[in-house]
Amino acid sequence: MVSRNEPFTGDRRRIADDLGMVWAWCEHIHPDLRPFTLVAGVFDLQDGRFGVEPGIEETEWYFECGVVRVAALEALGTLGYLEAPARWYARYPTAFIFARRLSAHETLRAFARFQSRGLVAQRSCRRRE
Repeated sequence: MVSRNEPFTGDRRRIADDLGMVWAWCEHIHPDLRPFTLVAGVFDLQDGRFGVEPGIEETEWYFECGVVRVAALEALGTLGYLEAPARWYARYPTAFIFARRLSAHETLRAFARFQSRGLVAQRSCRRRE
């Protein structure tokens, strides 16, 4: 197992780009949610693989982000990321990385990429408050 004190060796820019694609996808399939900012705790397995614990930045409704978390994990899985195991933050070198906002063209490419990998844009039924 990797020591918790080892430095995070992941490419933060690439991960922010991947999170940006996931953020766009989550907004697409959940247009009824309040605006949110996707962020993830990313743990580095130091073998080219990363685990993630996605969430949202907005603290006033952080614990209501279950549908975003589920959609984000599904999309991140298609990109090769693993879901964080229990107590991941105590066991692996970790970084908290914010998603990069994509341009309109990048967003359309992200939609196509996720759909080509079998994700379906099932819209949520929750209403914006």
